[in-house]
Amino acid sequence: MPILRDPSITIEDVKIRGVTLSSLEFDVAIRVQNPNIVGVTLREFPFLVLVQGGDGEREIANGNTGNVRIRSRDTTLLTVPLTSRNAELIKALAALVAKGGIEVTIRGSAVVEAVITGWSVPVENSITVTLDQVKEALDGSCGENQSR
Repeated sequence: MPILRDPSITIEDVKIRGVTLSSLEFDVAIRVQNPNIVGVTLREFPFLVLVQGGDGEREIANGNTGNVRIRSRDTTLLTVPLTSRNAELIKALAALVAKGGIEVTIRGSAVVEAVITGWSVPVENSITVTLDQVKEALDGSCGENQSR
């Protein structure tokens, strides 16, 4: 039985901050749970943001958590702001409107260090973003613009 266990890394939320004809600004909330009796350092977690379409997965953005210390037997919620500006975004938004929701997946490999050792943890986790969530984000940003 290994002394150190992999931290659990999951996608908690995707919150859309703004939508234009050419870009999508959103935050990805990533929960990191350290089950170990010692703290660990998440050196980095580079990841892809993928959406499922009729013809397979499409990459719409990529991000990285950067260097974060996670205390022993603790959980940390990291928010990574991202912007997508590519043709795949248009296809993803079209699928979102057509289906009323879309599955968003993060995929990457986290680099973890503890004590005198380090290792990689493969991560793949998904969450559904609904059309209602997009509408709420748009309504919120429209209200902010009107009050300025």
